[in-house]
Amino acid sequence: MQTIDGRTVYAATDLVAYLACEHLTQLERASLAGLVKRPMRDDPELDVIRRRGFQHEHRYLADLAADGRSVVTIELDGSIEDRGDQLRAAAAATREAMASGADVIYQATFFDGTWRGHADFLLRVDDPGRRSVFGPFHYEVADTKLARHVKASAVLQICTYVDLLEAVQGVRPEWMHVALGGSARTVERLRVDDFMAYYRSARDRFLAAMASEAPATYPPSGTYPDPVEHCDVCRWAAECVQRRREDDHLSLVAGISARQRRALGARGIDTLAELGRLELPVIPPIEGTSAGALGRVREQARIQLEGRVERRLKHELLLPGPGAALDPERGLASLPPPSPNDLFFDIEGDPYAFDDGLDYLFGVLEANGSFHAFWSRDDSGEFSLAAEQRAFEQLVDFIVERLARDPTLHVFHYAPYEPTALKRLMGRYGSR
Repeated sequence: MQTIDGRTVYAATDLVAYLACEHLTQLERASLAGLVKRPMRDDPELDVIRRRGFQHEHRYLADLAADGRSVVTIELDGSIEDRGDQLRAAAAATREAMASGADVIYQATFFDGTWRGHADFLLRVDDPGRRSVFGPFHYEVADTKLARHVKASAVLQICTYVDLLEAVQGVRPEWMHVALGGSARTVERLRVDDFMAYYRSARDRFLAAMASEAPATYPPSGTYPDPVEHCDVCRWAAECVQRRREDDHLSLVAGISARQRRALGARGIDTLAELGRLELPVIPPIEGTSAGALGRVREQARIQLEGRVERRLKHELLLPGPGAALDPERGLASLPPPSPNDLFFDIEGDPYAFDDGLDYLFGVLEANGSFHAFWSRDDSGEFSLAAEQRAFEQLVDFIVERLARDPTLHVFHYAPYEPTALKRLMGRYGSR
């Protein structure tokens, strides 16, 4: 959000952010009111993703041009100092391009004084049954996303553009399009009417929150920075982490769920220290969590609190109580008998490299401490898909050779990713 011509102007990202984290919206309001400076997030990984997003966008543009479609590009006029005038000029250029009947409008800009939008593409659709104010044709929105599947946030963002587009051309498009990442160049087509009711509901809730008479404050008084998925890309993430640490927030307890945090907070238990000192059993029971689950998170908080006081990392081995037998299907008891030749395997990869991703390092640690690295680099030191195939084959051959020597060994890995990745590579290269 930003102030233009003395009014607050919103973008699709503001709406998406509001649904992800209302505290983020209040921080942005505080920044807009001059109560705090909006931080800049220096994240090389996000920079790489942003750069590859532009590459994907340009590739889709090239595909459209290769189909023989005429393309009009809308650019913000950098010679115009006033931001509002820039947006109005770009919006007018977009309307002119639509009136001219261009096949594709790249970086289409909309601005109605309250909302601004920059759709990656508008695609012309000739349909006398769905006429626009410009003639027997109308435009549909297409956006490019690096993801391999359509995410709800992307749909909501495109719905914002559709809403602005409908106001300009006088008719709602039937479809919207998402050009997904990956070498398959999949373009998903979604029916607009399936999503607009939810979009309008979300938009109206957002605008109602923005219209609140309560003035912006810093720190925000009506919301709290609970950790959410959006934190991974949020400019305010470092500040929110610091706030939670200063407050000794319950989210610092390893393994605790948001539902458990809410249930504990309703009983006045708001900090890790309070949970770590909680007397059990709690009477009456805390709603929203079982006695067993509460006991586990209390014990986790206790050991973290003790480690904090003693200034050292602590761990405890959880054993069955007196007279109780080990459950062979739980915890460390589920591990097989060790072999001196056991291997410990991990993969490092980049999901956005070479369109479909690249697993660039296959690492194997032996029980004796020897480490084997299989790099996806060619003879010149460059990463490549051919080198990935070679590294994958070397890894599998290494494991098979060790199994031939000792059929009792095990290959340990951290998560489901490793076996899934090996199956994917086997399918990709038709090998091993």
